[in-house]
Amino acid sequence: MSYIIAVASGKGGVGKTLVTAALAVSLAKKGYTVLAADADMGLRDLDLLFGVQDEVLYDAVDVMKQRCKAEDAIIPVMPHLDFLAASQKHTWEKVDAPTFQYTLESLAPDYDYILIDCPPGRGKAYKYAVAIADKILFVVEPSWSSIRDASRVMQFCNKHKQFHYAALLNNFYGHSDGFVSADEALESLPAEHVAGILPHDRAINRLAQEGDMIHMDEGLPFYQAMERTTAYLTENEPVPVAELIAGLPHEEKTMPAAGEGKTGEIAICGESTGVDEAIPAGAVEELAKAAAHVIPGCRNMAGGLETVPQEQDDRESGSGCPGTETAIDKNQPVPSPMRISLKQRRSQSRMWRQYRR
Repeated sequence: MSYIIAVASGKGGVGKTLVTAALAVSLAKKGYTVLAADADMGLRDLDLLFGVQDEVLYDAVDVMKQRCKAEDAIIPVMPHLDFLAASQKHTWEKVDAPTFQYTLESLAPDYDYILIDCPPGRGKAYKYAVAIADKILFVVEPSWSSIRDASRVMQFCNKHKQFHYAALLNNFYGHSDGFVSADEALESLPAEHVAGILPHDRAINRLAQEGDMIHMDEGLPFYQAMERTTAYLTENEPVPVAELIAGLPHEEKTMPAAGEGKTGEIAICGESTGVDEAIPAGAVEELAKAAAHVIPGCRNMAGGLETVPQEQDDRESGSGCPGTETAIDKNQPVPSPMRISLKQRRSQSRMWRQYRR
């Protein structure tokens, strides 16, 4: 008989699905057999993080309505880890909750753990998803809105004598401006148990966006913190809160200090736009072409100057770059600056999107 864990949250967008995927991978790497079930009917996303969105042919509702067998809907993700998708066509208003619960319970003998990615909030969908759970993990992000909503759901659990829950802090920094600290979050939450404190980790966010969560590096701080949560669930080991808080990263500063030089800047007509250094060379060239259409004769892109004869520039636009002294007949009318048509603007936008892909 498997141990059923529901991963829930007070509000959406706190990383609940990411935590579900990461926890499932961590348990599978420990040798436990795991079924990750998406219960967010109509808004499933767990398949994206596993990279199996193109393999979903049947879903949980198809199994419930006996359109297919359970083994036809279950997708192997990696050794010891399977995935069952939620329906994209049916919401919980059209799904029979007892049948969904029976479906998961009938699969329980085949797995050590079943993880349920629940809908956010505390509505009927949440109640249906957590009704058969042996443990509920409430994911909280470093914001007061997330903390308040999670607190309300925990109070709801207390009111209904459901004390089998724990708080799981996700995407936290150390003490940093603009983010609630882990200490403040734990003091504000009415949870008696803490299942873990997961740090902000850009590598994990990248893997989630690429649908490659199964290849998490075991040396990442996020994965190491997740292993503490895995030990808490599998071996009842207490989470070392102080140790995890001490290991949280500091907020990343993306803006350079005053007086520091910035590489990758784009200069148009002698002015620096301060573009971040992460812009690739190809993107700089595309922006250079766009700038050349806007202001002829002034195409200094990332230090590269494409020269255009001054006389030709003056004839075309009537003026050069700001600050450039040229001899111009004052009696001759000066044409208005060249403007980009709507058609050209759409074409350039389309070219940029294609380059980004």
